Amino acid sequence: MNNYLQTIKTYSTKHKDLLVGFAVIAFFGAIVGGFAILSAQTAVVYQPVKACDMVTLAEAKELLGSGALNSVNETPVVEKDTAISRCGYTDGNAMTDQMMVAAIIVRSGVNDDGVEQNKAQFAGGKPKRAGIESVEGVGDEAYYNSELGQLNVLRGRDWLILSYGLGSDPLANKLDNAKKLARAVLK
Repeated sequence: MNNYLQTIKTYSTKHKDLLVGFAVIAFFGAIVGGFAILSAQTAVVYQPVKACDMVTLAEAKELLGSGALNSVNETPVVEKDTAISRCGYTDGNAMTDQMMVAAIIVRSGVNDDGVEQNKAQFAGGKPKRAGIESVEGVGDEAYYNSELGQLNVLRGRDWLILSYGLGSDPLANKLDNAKKLARAVLK
């Protein structure tokens, strides 16, 4: 064992410059690799919104009745420059085709690129056909898609998609009900 340690000591002394060179290369390689990893990750400047923080179960009970249940509660998932969170409540009548649902999808811009992306996709996602109507007084801009039974709202850095009505028939959803949900969400 002593011979082995002596051999290592002798080698280290003779090749000190080589070992220092390897250490320097490894150090700078780690720094460059760290910068590459950091630059590949999305910079989260703005905290994403959690959809169920916008409407609590107590507020959902005001809309759906005292039997309301939380059926979906997703934390925001960051995908590049935006984060998506979902929340859903039902009136508790899951065994019938008359179950009422209040659902919220929030797409948050987590940085300036995400905010601009939300604005562009919101504008581009507004179809110019029958069944689409602009809605005034809700968020910065809003439109209702009667074919999907959804109220789309752009507010600041967030794009919200709100549905409120029969879970089995989104076509039966009404704008007035979606506005009730919007008032609860945008309070």
